[in-house]
Amino acid sequence: MVEISKHMFDSTCRDVPCNVLLHPWHEHCLASYVPTYTRSLIGSAKFYFIIHMVQNLMKGKKILKREELMKAVEYYARSTLFGALVSGTCGTFACTIRRLLGNKLTYYTYILIPNMINGIFILLEPPSRRGLIVDLFVNLVIEYWTRTFDRKGYFSMTKGKQTLMFMVGSALLFYLMRLEADSNRKTPLLWLFTPEKVRRKTEDSKTVCPHAGPCRPFILKGFLKYFGIGFGFTMLRVLGPRLGTPLKALSQLRWRHLDMGLFFGSYIGIYRAVICYLCKTHGADSAMYALPAGCLAGLSFSFKPSLGFAIASLTGAFKLYSTILYERKIIPDNIPISVILYCISQGVLFHARFLHPQDCPGYVVKLTNSVTNGMDKVIEASLRQMVKSVA
Repeated sequence: MVEISKHMFDSTCRDVPCNVLLHPWHEHCLASYVPTYTRSLIGSAKFYFIIHMVQNLMKGKKILKREELMKAVEYYARSTLFGALVSGTCGTFACTIRRLLGNKLTYYTYILIPNMINGIFILLEPPSRRGLIVDLFVNLVIEYWTRTFDRKGYFSMTKGKQTLMFMVGSALLFYLMRLEADSNRKTPLLWLFTPEKVRRKTEDSKTVCPHAGPCRPFILKGFLKYFGIGFGFTMLRVLGPRLGTPLKALSQLRWRHLDMGLFFGSYIGIYRAVICYLCKTHGADSAMYALPAGCLAGLSFSFKPSLGFAIASLTGAFKLYSTILYERKIIPDNIPISVILYCISQGVLFHARFLHPQDCPGYVVKLTNSVTNGMDKVIEASLRQMVKSVA
């Protein structure tokens, strides 16, 4: 889909009534709030129900405790309110800003600034979830900018470069995770694997490796477990939409559907194998071993290249390093950097969703469509119809 530049938007949409571009379902701003907030609440409730259900199921029997059930209900309610307010207030803030500017709508006040402002609602999420959401949105912004620069010819992001990025990111990430394992401050990370703590050498130690028992079963167990997780994700994606016709769905399976499983399984298997080899070679464990182990494990990225994974490895490492800077008081605790990052990221991503869709990550499109309960498509269609009619 063609992007809408600043010049194109300002020349065609500056004086257009807000109901055309912000709430096409009703002519008047106040009257449009009822369907806007209602649909936002419904869409947000549906979207977060699936996410929270999966997260709670992963807790196993622990979720059956009364305290955990109460916490699960509270967290779901907070997430639903967060999504509904972000979706609903986008139009509210944009209409308000438009009136303050003399009934003029600009390229930046249409989606970007309103969604930077309502990003403050991230504070509704509990701190344990907030950090992961910020990580996700920062990763998506970097992915969006990378796609934009690639399309404009500033640089080409080949599979080889993505693999190298993932190898470096994995090495730094695993090293910093092992360093942090002995720290009192734990950083929540959006990552698929947590490496074992460094085993301190003692006289009673029967092994120098960071695990109990023989190495081969430990390595094989890691490979099989994460192969199963990766393959399971693929099956959900392939078979989920076709559950009504299971035989037809199974006939769609191909060898390429093993890619995610091979990526996850070999990633963990190679990492553990290198760690065990270095521990036995040197007779002791060290956090430094994570550097070559993570780097070599990153070669598994070639099974399932993904720009998002490559970026996430580097941003995860940066987040862990920033925790070290906080502990050393280099970054003051009274600056809410994570909230500021989220507000900027949300504004940029939702701005890209409507005005630069060709570079916008697919997850953002699905997110806005789900949380707005389809209102985003109505707004986008009205916007493009307006630009097309004037052009």
